[in-house]
Amino acid sequence: MSDTSPDNPPQPDEPSPPAVESPPPAKKAPARKRTPAKAAKAAAEQADPTPTAVTDDDAAAPAVDAAPAVDAAPAAVDAAPAADAPGAWTAPDPAVSVPAPVPPTPGAAAATATAAVPAASATVPPQTYPADMARFSPLPPPPPGFLQTRWQGPDYAGGPAAWVAALIGGLATAIALPLSRPGIGWLLVGLVMTGAVWHAARFGPKPDTKVERWVRVGWAVLAVALLAVGTFRDAGWLYVFCVLGAIACGSLAVAGGHSVRAVVVGALAVPLAFFRSIPWLAKGARTWQQTREKSGTTGRIVLSLVVTFVLLVVFGALFASADAAFATMLGDILPEINARAVFRGVLYTVIGGLITAGAIFTVLAPPDLSGLERPATRRIGRIEVALPLGGLVLLFGAFVVVQLRFFFGDTAYIQKATKLTFSEYAVQGFGQLLVVTMLTLVVIGLVSRWASKENSRDRILLRTLLGALVLLSMVIVGSAVWRMWLYQNTYGWTRERLFFGSVELYLGGVFILIAIAGWKLRATWFPRAAVAGFAGLLLFLGAANPEHFIAEQNVERFQKIDFWYLRALGPDAAPALAELPEPYRSCALSWMIRDLNANPDQWYSWNLSRAQADDLLDKVQVMPASKACMESERLNDSRR
Repeated sequence: MSDTSPDNPPQPDEPSPPAVESPPPAKKAPARKRTPAKAAKAAAEQADPTPTAVTDDDAAAPAVDAAPAVDAAPAAVDAAPAADAPGAWTAPDPAVSVPAPVPPTPGAAAATATAAVPAASATVPPQTYPADMARFSPLPPPPPGFLQTRWQGPDYAGGPAAWVAALIGGLATAIALPLSRPGIGWLLVGLVMTGAVWHAARFGPKPDTKVERWVRVGWAVLAVALLAVGTFRDAGWLYVFCVLGAIACGSLAVAGGHSVRAVVVGALAVPLAFFRSIPWLAKGARTWQQTREKSGTTGRIVLSLVVTFVLLVVFGALFASADAAFATMLGDILPEINARAVFRGVLYTVIGGLITAGAIFTVLAPPDLSGLERPATRRIGRIEVALPLGGLVLLFGAFVVVQLRFFFGDTAYIQKATKLTFSEYAVQGFGQLLVVTMLTLVVIGLVSRWASKENSRDRILLRTLLGALVLLSMVIVGSAVWRMWLYQNTYGWTRERLFFGSVELYLGGVFILIAIAGWKLRATWFPRAAVAGFAGLLLFLGAANPEHFIAEQNVERFQKIDFWYLRALGPDAAPALAELPEPYRSCALSWMIRDLNANPDQWYSWNLSRAQADDLLDKVQVMPASKACMESERLNDSRR
């Protein structure tokens, strides 16, 4: 046997016997923490030069040498925590041969151990996947969406001009918008925003034809007209629809649109651009910040406007606190200045500014809506058209034959024939007939898109069936309107009955437009005509003064209706309610008097109906509300 001591290492031709019996390579000794006593004992053992003793410095040395090798990476990673943890020791892997220790220089062992940690940590083993995942190919990238292909927006940032226009629209909204009620401020804000957008439209792309330019102007006029309804009428429920219609018409004025899909996208363009304008303006602000030294006049104008606004607010507040007359004048012109008013002003400025910026964003780079309504790639044949439409025509015809008996019958005949009270008969079918009307419009639209029109036979079949369905649908519309008319004349008029009856009449007008367009089986003007027709309906209701009409009709038959409903009507109904006898008049006007006294109008919330009602109530002698309503209730009970 050969000597294997450190002074006499084994020769290459002689196999070196293992110093310690090797455990299975699959298991490694876990790291152990040691106390100070154990640390001292281990240091003493390391001082003894036995073949099996390995110092901490010697254990770290192979890790440094093996770090560049890929096969030794796991061992280096396992050894990394041992170097980080103070007082921890990890047993060396017997499978890895440990060369003879080299006497290190002072401080080299610590540097070597420190360098081993980042080298081992930087090596990450390759990630493996189950074998079953190999048969799945990676998903292709999603196709570009609508914004990437048709509406990328302006290729330049929103510079100082866009910021000034947005600031003007926002300040107009904060100063003059009466959000809680209709008033002249809505019209003023709409005019300011329209002027800002019109100025920006000069730098954007122009419509293709002169007719299209006039159509855009028409949409803008409709939007302003709908906002003007709040100047003359106080019916809040009607004005909500007017504001929504004004937003849709204004969006169509800047975005355009011909087909059904294009009109829908165009009507939603400005609400979508409300959010898209935020990064656009932010990008412009960053660009202006980088080039403000070269901006010259524009930058100084923006800074001057901001400074002017701050100075006016500060000194105006000081003058108002110094003089009561000046404070009264400012109170009539400006809203009350407090924490709530400041929060409201900031919020309204942001909202109004983003609406203006969104409209400018759209008019400078409108979405490409050309060809959005592409022809259907799949057509349905005559059998698929004839059977469903033929069945609907027969069903509608049977219903119309039954309904014709009641068009000319009185209340007694209807109750005898249907076994229902007049109220049940009038209310029972109106909602269903309204749904039938709208579903019929959907069916006609789908058939018009997918039906084959290749030859004359297909076109004749389509015209015949759709024409019959349209005519029968118009009779059904008449039946629904007739039911509502009978009910309102018997039990009185309400806002809901009047509005939904008007919507039913509008749908009848849509069927007339379909009948006109059906002759050529194609009408590019139909979607815009349908939207403009609904805007016209709202303008007609505003001109007709619906709440005055409701009050007038109910006053004529106030003994036959629920009298308490009249108190919920607004100032539009004041002239009609003032004609009631006492104590009904005082009770019916009690809520109106309370609201007008509690919420006086300022200049931006002025409304013609409220002003006329206020003047009328000053001339009318009324009883105390509680006494008048108790007496009205007693009289109503005596009539039953």
